[in-house]
Amino acid sequence: MPSSSALLAAGLALVALCACGSPADPPEGGAGAGGGAASGLACSEPTPVPCEDQVFQQMSLQSTVAPGGVRNAPDGAGFRSFIDATAGGAFASDPDAYVYARFTDSGLEKVEISDEASLGSMDWDIAFRRYVVRINSGHSGPSCVKAARLPGTPGYDTITAAPDDLRLRTDEYFTESCDLIPDGSGLGAPATALSGYWTYSRCVEMSGTVYVLALDDGRRLKLTVTHFYSDEAQAECNETGAVSVADPGAANFQIRWAFLP
Repeated sequence: MPSSSALLAAGLALVALCACGSPADPPEGGAGAGGGAASGLACSEPTPVPCEDQVFQQMSLQSTVAPGGVRNAPDGAGFRSFIDATAGGAFASDPDAYVYARFTDSGLEKVEISDEASLGSMDWDIAFRRYVVRINSGHSGPSCVKAARLPGTPGYDTITAAPDDLRLRTDEYFTESCDLIPDGSGLGAPATALSGYWTYSRCVEMSGTVYVLALDDGRRLKLTVTHFYSDEAQAECNETGAVSVADPGAANFQIRWAFLP
């Protein structure tokens, strides 16, 4: 029969073996389950863009960086960002590239990247050209930025937290057979996740839609597009459905956005 000292040593060895067994279970909710402050990466590696060749051709993507700039002004707890997405004009046969940007603590920051490079880059969150706004996921890029349209017509300033029941979507606007899905405006624009920011009859009217975006670092923010035109022209378009201003400043976006807790 083993001695008492031998039994004690065996018991201690068994305790040590159990203590270093399987690793702790991962936390519930998955990456990005939290809100504004980074709550864990939602994704960290790029994924292939479906229908990449068709996206490049049908979206008239370019291999050069867009000249349009981005600037910011404080807006309460967030920012009002101004984006030059004119892309060479409404009737340019060979438009400039999209203007790419990322959301940072100091405002919306332009990312100096071409359309061609954007399809393999996770460095950007959102992109603008003329009336089209894309986010970096699905058919637009290799990251996992998602967006959800808040139901009803909530005021931007009333949103203080992301609802729990959001139905976030990636930027998917091609079919499985790689045919473009239009947004219904009649202008041939793609049905991107943010395409509901506008309606069209004779001008680009603002819908007042408020979105929640979930970034690849787990943070969330609220966003609304307030201007496609200059202040005067946008007000006229929203009120009358037409623009009479000689130079309405089309595709000079203004967006309001702020990180959510």
